[in-house]
Amino acid sequence: MLLSAITITSIDVNDHIVDVLLRILVAAVCGFAIGYERTARSKEVGIRTHTIVCLAAALMMVVSKYGFTDLLDANGQVAAIGAGTRGADPARIAAQIVSGIGFLGAGIIIYRRDMLHGLTTAAGIWLTAGIGMAIGAGMYVVGVIATILLIVLQILLHRQFKTVKKRMVNTFRMTLLMEDGVIDKINEIFEAKKILKFKTAQHTDGSITADVELLSRKPFTEEDIYKLTKEHSFILQLEKTDEA
Repeated sequence: MLLSAITITSIDVNDHIVDVLLRILVAAVCGFAIGYERTARSKEVGIRTHTIVCLAAALMMVVSKYGFTDLLDANGQVAAIGAGTRGADPARIAAQIVSGIGFLGAGIIIYRRDMLHGLTTAAGIWLTAGIGMAIGAGMYVVGVIATILLIVLQILLHRQFKTVKKRMVNTFRMTLLMEDGVIDKINEIFEAKKILKFKTAQHTDGSITADVELLSRKPFTEEDIYKLTKEHSFILQLEKTDEA
């Protein structure tokens, strides 16, 4: 059963302040949970952003539903007490949350190095706003279940399934000691899809190093990266910077 203590008739929100504050608090907790999962995956948009988005959506939903009840008459219709209130629609604030959150999502999505980044995060922010709206409307169960589903989906869909071939592209940055056949070895090890950067430098001792950045579809764990630096002396430094 959905929990809702406030009706849409003319009321004083102060009489139901505990219920209103509970909605704001639950929304903040749900946003925190979603953001925590994102932060655990080292995403730029993490706990603070998701918590604020969910809390703000819940607050605006409360304002949208109950912030204009003093304009309603006994029949629940907008009272014509002034030209500015004639035909007023309190639901407009809630409607603008859906489109307004798109501007935040657009700032997250970027296209870099032949790859699209941030699309899933932007979609998650959009859903987080929806969760905040649901909780702000008093639909606690719907909001909490949606939060759990979002977190579970994010965790499951980041795993590799044998039946699903996921397109995976990693960006590697490395410093190499230039020797004969080094480039061929690097292409073989990483199955390089594309070399984004190749910059050499000659040192006073006569050695030559190269800063290389490349794209690879081959999956590597942190342990794999550590082994590569130990097994191949020409790899002076190796870092995985991206995964999409």
